[in-house]
Amino acid sequence: MPGGISVTRKICCLLVAALFFQPSLARGDLSIEDLRLPVSFHEAPSPYATVESIKEEPDAPGFLVFSVASPDNRYTVHGLAKFRQCVHEIDVLQKIKEEESVEGGMVAGAADSLKDTGRGLKNLVFHPFNSVKGLGKGVQKIGTKVGDSFRDKEDGEKAPASEGFLGSTKRELAKQLGLDVYSRNEDVQDALDKMAKARMGGKGVVMVASFFLPVGLIASAVLTASGINNAADELVNDNDRSDLYKLNAKALAALGFPKEKVTLFLNHPYYTPRELTYLRFYLEKLQQAEGFQAILDAAIQAQTEVPADKILHEAQMAADSVTEKSPVIQLRLVPEGIILEKPEKVLIVTAYDYLTVSPLSERIEKIALQSKTELAGKPVEIWNGGAVTPRWGGSLLVKGIGVRRMCLFGTAQSQRPVV
Repeated sequence: MPGGISVTRKICCLLVAALFFQPSLARGDLSIEDLRLPVSFHEAPSPYATVESIKEEPDAPGFLVFSVASPDNRYTVHGLAKFRQCVHEIDVLQKIKEEESVEGGMVAGAADSLKDTGRGLKNLVFHPFNSVKGLGKGVQKIGTKVGDSFRDKEDGEKAPASEGFLGSTKRELAKQLGLDVYSRNEDVQDALDKMAKARMGGKGVVMVASFFLPVGLIASAVLTASGINNAADELVNDNDRSDLYKLNAKALAALGFPKEKVTLFLNHPYYTPRELTYLRFYLEKLQQAEGFQAILDAAIQAQTEVPADKILHEAQMAADSVTEKSPVIQLRLVPEGIILEKPEKVLIVTAYDYLTVSPLSERIEKIALQSKTELAGKPVEIWNGGAVTPRWGGSLLVKGIGVRRMCLFGTAQSQRPVV
């Protein structure tokens, strides 16, 4: 029945066109819906942050720059990971501001810093209330009582030796609020300094926004989703900047890196102490792979924020791919990403925010096809840190190349292939 076949073909063509047609970034700004963010990206919509625009980085195809507004400020944010962190910071800062206006402010007791007494915020017990206002009253009442019991320690806390406790107090507060103590957001630093100094002054003022926020995340969960990061966070939260430097330097020396490179790396202007610690953990996880040293070299050579973040996130995905049954045999860096040879397959990890059909995606596809030819018999997968449009992902699947998207915001095993 020729007529029936013709109709079927037309329907198939329309379906394919619907799947593959998607406006490219070159035609204008993206919307937040275009990114198809997974549930794991935000546990709940932000009640305070507004995304005003999403554009491609002028000199960095595949990377995005976000304009984000809060009730008090506007932020320019580079990259999906930093965008996620910024939104969470806005939520926390606004919640703190709201609680400061409830019944004279949130007071959560004068428990000393973790280093000072070994107690910390974890020992504070809060009574349940049905509303934020009720909770504010209850916590203020508890805080006043606890604070009074520590009044005779104020002089000692103000002694020069107490300056060392300010940092640990600030780190503990940041951890409780799900903030990064090394955040480059000046509003975050101002809020943490204010709260830490109040505590060290014996006033016992501690904002506990994480107790009410629907997203009470720790720093690593805000930045990226990785079990390796969780382990590194423990080190960051328990050590100050100088101690972290020494611990990381010792670990990198044990991996065989020369002192000159370690010094350059640990003084890199585009990495915070937390990010440097992450990278050190990734290198330890990948040390059995031939060529793993190239990651540190690439990090040292990063001259701006975008390439610095790119190698950081690609190194995380590479490290996350390592299991006892599936180690990385060989690792090779190319401008587009990292090629990982594993016993059962080849992975090409890329940390772009947004990949669609473009000259960049064509280069990545070419690398994947070359790898498929060179290592005959091994399947090839592309893991991208951010979004992959159905148009490009679908074209790769037709060629026998698997694709996984949003690898920075969920474990690699949980990612669905793009169809």
